[in-house]
Amino acid sequence: MISARMKKRGTSWVVHILLAIWLVISLLPPVMLLAASLNSTALFRSPMDLLLLRDFTLDNFTQAFSRGDFWFFFTNSLIISTSAVVITLVVCVPLAYGLTKISGRARAAVSYGVLAMRFIPYVVLALPMFLIFVNLGLSGSRFGLLLAHLSIHIPFATWMLVGFFDTVPHELEEAGIVDGCSPWNLFWNVTLPVVRSGVIALAILVFIISWNEYLFALFLAGSNAQPLTVGITRFLGGAEAGAEYGVIAAYAVLVIAPVIAFALTANRFIVSGMTAGAVKG
Repeated sequence: MISARMKKRGTSWVVHILLAIWLVISLLPPVMLLAASLNSTALFRSPMDLLLLRDFTLDNFTQAFSRGDFWFFFTNSLIISTSAVVITLVVCVPLAYGLTKISGRARAAVSYGVLAMRFIPYVVLALPMFLIFVNLGLSGSRFGLLLAHLSIHIPFATWMLVGFFDTVPHELEEAGIVDGCSPWNLFWNVTLPVVRSGVIALAILVFIISWNEYLFALFLAGSNAQPLTVGITRFLGGAEAGAEYGVIAAYAVLVIAPVIAFALTANRFIVSGMTAGAVKG
């Protein structure tokens, strides 16, 4: 008879093997992307040659910078993403806090009304927004693209922040009221510090979503407002020239590298923020 301990150990080994396989499969696409950026396009028919860097070159990155106007697109992405984070927090933090103070059906109606906007597919909004922005003179501008991003972020951020504010113990706010805090001081000095990790995590997520957004940028951004996600398409080429896969891979690495570095740096805020709204305090 196989003992329970041996069965448990065997199950543990199976789980570890499955996790190892899953890890390899998950890491293969980014590793292949990095390898492709460091090889000439001629070797793209052989994945093993790519991974072994048989035709190593840094020329793809040079081309991405020199011919891709990287810093121009980078500036647009940075301005739009940073502005989206700031405006989203300024609007959604007080909105979500106010929703937690509404009780009964009114809160449910407003909360689900805000969340319902998140259910609408982006592609459905792209054409109406384009027509509206044309009539308002916002078509092709950074401000117009920023407004489109806010239509994504505000419903999502409000719903997330309501969950964070709900974790704040009522006794803590009641103690602040007893100590003579005004409504503003109660919000700023008592409630907000408790959900700070959640707010920071949300800001990081909003930044990443804006940085990686492509559909609105393709439809609504003019030549002076295109972000990095659209800038990469200039290397796709036509029917005659063909796509420059090595340069595309290098450009993609340059696009995702700042986001990965940012996410790794702020990882502790993401973890603590996502767990903050999971348990009622």
